[in-house]
Amino acid sequence: MLKWFRHMIMLAIVLFSCLEVGAQMAMPDYVYMGSTKHYNVNPTSGSTYTWKIDGIVQSSSTNEIDLTWNNAGKFLLSVQEHSVAGCDGPAQTGEVYVYQFTLPDRLTECVENIHNAFYNAVNKEIVIDRPDYCTFSSGDTRLDLSPSNFADIIPSPCPIEIHWQIDFSPTPDHITHNLVTKPSVSGIGQPSTYGSEILFPGDGVDFNDVVHTITYQIVDCHGHISYTNTQTITIKPRPKIL
Repeated sequence: MLKWFRHMIMLAIVLFSCLEVGAQMAMPDYVYMGSTKHYNVNPTSGSTYTWKIDGIVQSSSTNEIDLTWNNAGKFLLSVQEHSVAGCDGPAQTGEVYVYQFTLPDRLTECVENIHNAFYNAVNKEIVIDRPDYCTFSSGDTRLDLSPSNFADIIPSPCPIEIHWQIDFSPTPDHITHNLVTKPSVSGIGQPSTYGSEILFPGDGVDFNDVVHTITYQIVDCHGHISYTNTQTITIKPRPKIL
């Protein structure tokens, strides 16, 4: 009787080690194309794990994995534990929804026309009445993201916010010729709704192209933040007056 009881205890221990699995993954998950996310389940000593995306085996054999989502769409992520006793646990699965957005076209503009200038006979140079710049007017939609470009594949409506920031490259001051960097401009919503005009500095000293940048992020109703994506705004100089 005692021998039989010991055998039942040992069998129970073996079965427990075969069927033990970690905690469920937090699913579904919502990510943006290009982002890297970390996934894990609770570890069991001696166990190995098989991770799959839509049935395709991934590189990790541990209880955690880092995945970079390079394509938009809906994916099934699964993980299965293989215990030290040689038994397989039940596969844990969860859906991953991957978004994307498309940048607007690169913007190239010339600085605005000179309205007034005079010749400084002492310095022997043409002096204009203001610095060189290009005005991006409020309501101009050329830097806006098109809502039709959002790959919104979440099964229920999920409002999003557009976050953007313009970083200006340094340009030489038209009087001192020292490099000056204008503070960044940022907003939430489309750039066209910023509410005031934005001045993009040009180069009226050395007469080179100046490349500024605008960086976008999308934040959805779940609080998930997209990867950042950056586009360029090139301001071309006016002709040099001799």
